Amino acid sequence: MEQYNKFDFNTIQDFDEHIMKSIPNYDQLISAIKSISEYFFAKDTTVYDLGCSTGKLLLSLNTTCKKVGYDNARIMPEEDGLHSVDLNEDFEIRNASVVYSIFTMQFLNPGARRKYLETIYSGLNPGGALIICEKVYCDAGIIQEILAFSHYDYKVKQFSEKEIIQKERDLRFIMKPNTESDLDEMLHSAGFYTTAVFWKMFNFKGILAIK
Repeated sequence: MEQYNKFDFNTIQDFDEHIMKSIPNYDQLISAIKSISEYFFAKDTTVYDLGCSTGKLLLSLNTTCKKVGYDNARIMPEEDGLHSVDLNEDFEIRNASVVYSIFTMQFLNPGARRKYLETIYSGLNPGGALIICEKVYCDAGIIQEILAFSHYDYKVKQFSEKEIIQKERDLRFIMKPNTESDLDEMLHSAGFYTTAVFWKMFNFKGILAIK
C-alpha cells in the first residue's frame, strides 16, 4: 500500500505560499482586507489577528495601532505581540478597532464558535470591525457540488491528485465548515447586524461585520 505524509499545518515548509496555492485569488483577498481595515484603524486601539499563523498579515499592517496575534500553531514566530492561545478556550479582546478571523473559525470546535464570536463582539469598540473569512457549505446541494469540484479543478493545477485527496482525508477530522446560513445566523446572534460580503471565491467567503 502506498504511503502518504500526513498533512499538518505545522510541517508545511512555506505556510503562506501553501495558502496562496490552496485558495484562489488569496492575494486579492489580503489586499482587500488591508484596504477595508484602513476605515477602522483608530489611535490608541488594538488590532487582533485570531489564528495569525506566521503573523504575516498582522506584521505587514501600516498602522500605529497595537498589534496582537493569537494562534496555537508551532509555525508562529516568536515576535512581540504574538501569543500562543487556544481559541476554543477563553481569550481576551479589549479596546479593539479591528479583529481578523481569517479561515480560523472553521477549525474551532463547533460548540465553541458562538462564544468565540461573542467574545470578539464584546471586545470591539463601537464602530469597530470584524473581518471574517471562512470556507462555507452552500445551502443548495447543486451549487455546493459545482463550486466544490470547480475548486478541485483549480487545486489540481497546484498539487498532485494524491496530495489533494490525502489533504481532504486529513482535514475532515479538523475542519468543520458552517453553512452560509448558519454563519450569518451566528454573526447576527453575536450582535453583528451590519454585515456585507466583500469577497467570494468558490466556497470561500469574506465578510465585513461592524459593531
